[in-house]
Amino acid sequence: MTSFTFRNARLEDLDGVLSVQAVVFPAFQEGRATFSERLQLYPDGFFVVEEDSLIKGYLVSYPFQRLNPPPLDTLIGSVSPDSDAYYVHDLSLLPEMRGRGAAVAMVEAMTSVARRANFATMGLIAVGGADIFWRRFGFAPVFAEALEPRLRAYGAEAVYMERPL
Repeated sequence: MTSFTFRNARLEDLDGVLSVQAVVFPAFQEGRATFSERLQLYPDGFFVVEEDSLIKGYLVSYPFQRLNPPPLDTLIGSVSPDSDAYYVHDLSLLPEMRGRGAAVAMVEAMTSVARRANFATMGLIAVGGADIFWRRFGFAPVFAEALEPRLRAYGAEAVYMERPL
């Protein structure tokens, strides 16, 4: 068995990213345009895990305004110069990649990018019970009434979480 490689994503990786998303998040599909835009707007925050020439995981992250994550499958147009936090848009790994260190590598890389950009906070929306996973990396739930309409689109179990840097 070959070990995986971890690197910044390229546009030609998007078919693989969409394939991983279809397996990992079947209820929360986002289109190619959303991923393409995020890659073009903030390439430093878009990573892939590759094994045997196949994309087997990805992480999308970028600056945003705290407590104001973008709606699901929505183009954002630009990364705001007023961004005051770093957003974890999506971390997805195929089941065969879990427990092999790929998630740790992605979270460490994303955290380094956020720190280099001088952000004090990272935020995310955990779905389907993933809040347990994110707690291992220091994220904790944040409750804010303004987030409730946005969270509903992600299902009843959606939790907004943050981690100080």
